[in-house]
Amino acid sequence: MYKKYDFPDKFDIVVTCASGVEKVVKSELKRLDYGEVPAVNGALTFLGDKNAVARCNINLRTGDRVYIKLAEFPATTFDELFAGVLDVSWASYLPADAKILVNGKSVKSKLFALSACQSIVKKAIIEKMGAQYRVNGFYEQGSTYQIEFWIFKDQVTLLLNTSGAGLHKRGYRDLVWIAPIKETLASSLLLLSDFYWQRPFHDPFCGSGTIPIEAARIALNIAGGIGRKFDFCEWENFGQDAYNLAFTEAKDNEKRDRKVEIFGTDIDAKAIKLAKRHAIQAGVGDKIKFSVCDVKNFRPTLPCGTIVTNPPYGERVYDREEAEACYKNLGKALKDSIDWSLFLITPAKNFEKLYGKRADRERKLYNSNKECKYYYYYGKKGDKND
Repeated sequence: MYKKYDFPDKFDIVVTCASGVEKVVKSELKRLDYGEVPAVNGALTFLGDKNAVARCNINLRTGDRVYIKLAEFPATTFDELFAGVLDVSWASYLPADAKILVNGKSVKSKLFALSACQSIVKKAIIEKMGAQYRVNGFYEQGSTYQIEFWIFKDQVTLLLNTSGAGLHKRGYRDLVWIAPIKETLASSLLLLSDFYWQRPFHDPFCGSGTIPIEAARIALNIAGGIGRKFDFCEWENFGQDAYNLAFTEAKDNEKRDRKVEIFGTDIDAKAIKLAKRHAIQAGVGDKIKFSVCDVKNFRPTLPCGTIVTNPPYGERVYDREEAEACYKNLGKALKDSIDWSLFLITPAKNFEKLYGKRADRERKLYNSNKECKYYYYYGKKGDKND
């Protein structure tokens, strides 16, 4: 009989991310000393331990969630799905009082009824745990364990979500502005640009401040998840020691005394007020200069800087004509600033024409499932990083 559960010493860790930013997440994992991790279908998998789970959750800026892979098996029928789930030693991962939540997705597979699959997965988990713990019922009054199943081309993957809420939930943005960009995407845009802490930075469409705030946290080496908790922190035989070690390591690596030049402007005074609030809550309120400014009046005053921005698309903010006017005005504003680099994301297919210049390169990215292009314009003295 299992009197307590205990995780294996090593297991497969899966980090998911948005389409188009796999290379950035791969670079982040390499900087954390996890080697060259391959990316397959928006997921990066490597062998790790409890400390690796904690370090990834706290440090990754661009990943979506961190999972522990529990099993993989083929299934084309409900019976095969049930048998595959039943084969997992669930008492090695879940305590007898675990609150079990099951979610999943299915793509190009014979099993596509998600509600039915959810029921079967949970039924199999309960049956196996009942046999292992030798009990007839579960009250689920303990910590939350989110189990996810992915079915792709009839291959089932079972995962345990260690993050809980997505890693874009940094904890500093408590009030929502119009069409906010996710913190993970903002960091991806920055890490794909030539931004470096010693270069001046500006976002002329900063909205509620996400991109400048993420720029400041990158510049000061403040870990992406340093201000929040994760599901694994509540797991009795897993989380707190690993979390404490990763937290201490991240705090020791901060460079809060760096002098940076980071600016954020927007035409909306309410947005700027909110941006200042969020910057304070993110611990970088004294590192960013926010102000109200129409893009047509924007002119960089410092040499050799970087602009990373998410301008209006003409959907939830402005109409199409107003958004296109913003692109034209930005082109005019930067016409003489040849030593500044611009990195801009938009779904507008005519952006280059409106801006008045062809991009040095472009890449396909997604913003809230909307297909966009990320345009690269390198300044005269910019470093052409990728």
